[in-house]
Amino acid sequence: MSSCPLCKKQHSTKDARILSKKNGAYLVHITCPHCANAVLAVIVVTQLGLSSVGMVTDLGTEDVMRLKQNGPVTEDELLAFHAILREQNIFNII
Repeated sequence: MSSCPLCKKQHSTKDARILSKKNGAYLVHITCPHCANAVLAVIVVTQLGLSSVGMVTDLGTEDVMRLKQNGPVTEDELLAFHAILREQNIFNII
């Protein structure tokens, strides 16, 4: 992850910020200094090597930390959100 997935320009480790670590897994936020887009990645270090998965995001580090503290979305929250979308006819495409 030494280059931006969007602009393809190189960035350095100083552009990455470790937000948390637990049992050999690191949550890392990387902001591209060229295009200002960001990647949120989980990097896992095991005896077999290093593995990572990342996604492009518009979240800043503060947003990630705030959302991380909220915990997972509950079933009730998901159903309530679905009801709101249905009431606003978001699903009526046809």
